[in-house]
Amino acid sequence: AYGLAQRLAIPTGEAQEILDAYFEAFPSVRAFMDATVVQARDRGYTETEFGRRRRIPELSSNQRNVRMAGERQAMNAPIQGLAADIFKVALVRLDTALEAAGDSVLGRVVLQVHDEVILEVPPERIDEASAVVLEALSGAFDLAVPLEVNLSVGSSWAEAKA
Repeated sequence: AYGLAQRLAIPTGEAQEILDAYFEAFPSVRAFMDATVVQARDRGYTETEFGRRRRIPELSSNQRNVRMAGERQAMNAPIQGLAADIFKVALVRLDTALEAAGDSVLGRVVLQVHDEVILEVPPERIDEASAVVLEALSGAFDLAVPLEVNLSVGSSWAEAKA
């Protein structure tokens, strides 16, 4: 509640009400988070769906604040880690698709920033490149909820984000 209150610039009590309402509406999220912490405490690490592990020694700390920070890490790591794993697979798929099209025919990856990929594409190939990008990134991992890919075009990153 404290962190949410800080981010939203609201009182902690109001933030707690938001969290309580969220977990009441989505009880399986709370159950997942609690189970993840218990499992991480038992194992000493969390694990993504891809099997990548992150050690969390803070969970066995004698200091309450350190232990609580470890619990937050344990809740966050499998989700953030899975997102990173999926994105890595998507980048490999994208690189393979672009290579299959030939050297820079459709474009080239210029930069990756968090969960964004910036490509340089000849203006006359934007539609074709967009289709390749969407296919490569959309099929990176099969989840019960479909992964959504947003595509923007511009002469600069700033223009594409606007």
